[in-house]
Amino acid sequence: MKVHIDDIPEAGRDLHYHWKEGKLRQFMPPDDPFEIEMVEPIEVNLRISKKTDHLRVQGELRACLRLSCHRCLGHFQQQLQPPIDTVLMHAPATPEDEEVELDAEELDTTFFDGEEIDIDHLVAEELFLALPFQVLCKEECKGLCPGCGANLNLEPCRCERGVSASPFASLQLLKGRLNQ
Repeated sequence: MKVHIDDIPEAGRDLHYHWKEGKLRQFMPPDDPFEIEMVEPIEVNLRISKKTDHLRVQGELRACLRLSCHRCLGHFQQQLQPPIDTVLMHAPATPEDEEVELDAEELDTTFFDGEEIDIDHLVAEELFLALPFQVLCKEECKGLCPGCGANLNLEPCRCERGVSASPFASLQLLKGRLNQ
């Protein structure tokens, strides 16, 4: 959703809308290593305030996402409700090859060009920043056995004790499961 700056009244503008399935995909890399899926539409509730030299976007998102655990590769649902509080300013006019030094206040500022702001880009950025660095189905997830590939949350290790197997044996086993 793009909002023209002139369409924002002095009192501010409220935005309430939902992202449907597929909208999130527009902001994902083509090879999507994250395996993120929407379980339900993402709810966006924002207020855009117009100040003399900047805009301020405040509100929150409500998202229920289906993620893949980094340890056991199992899928699970994660609720996210990140708050949004962003200052938007016109980008300063500088030559493209010139470096710009930002002060501490400008580090929390998003810059934009033109007379429109892309709210969906801002929403996607905040949503991805709200994802945990290490996505886990549960804090105590045991992961996969490196020898036999068993999900240690669901079943015991099937490795034969004392037998030294190739470290790639679990990949062969996983390949066999995927081909079934």
